[in-house]
Amino acid sequence: MSPIHRFFARPASPGFRKLKPAAAVAAAALIAGAGLLAPVQADAAKELPRIIINGTSYDMNHDPVIEKGRTLVPLRGVFEAMGAQVDWNQFDQSIKATKGTTTIELTVNKTAASINGNKVELDVPARNLSGATMVPLRFVSESLGAYCWYNPDQNLINITDKAASDKS
Repeated sequence: MSPIHRFFARPASPGFRKLKPAAAVAAAALIAGAGLLAPVQADAAKELPRIIINGTSYDMNHDPVIEKGRTLVPLRGVFEAMGAQVDWNQFDQSIKATKGTTTIELTVNKTAASINGNKVELDVPARNLSGATMVPLRFVSESLGAYCWYNPDQNLINITDKAASDKS
């Protein structure tokens, strides 16, 4: 008999028999744990909120990002969906958005911003992520004169222009 066959042909030691049920329990726990983690990872993408602007679902070219409880969305799409003109300065990574008499200025990675020249401090700054400039949605929408609220039951952010909302 070869050494390999002799090793497997030997009867199991008493210590091995005691370990076998414990190993089975450990293996079952690992399998169950892996099964529990898989749905969490699969559902992570579903946890991102949907965004409705003035009654229209907003399809973004980049997924929103949640940072410190704030939702960051792609800059140009959301500003333009709200009727603002957007100017991007590549040199200093700054954003200037104008709607009517309101001008908002933000700079990437800076928490200082301004509304009509009045300085404000943001909870989270604008960011460049995956090739997109992302801006804090609530700050942008409220600065441009819109109501912004979150419906946790539907995982939905609803933005409505105050002027349009007040008329109805």
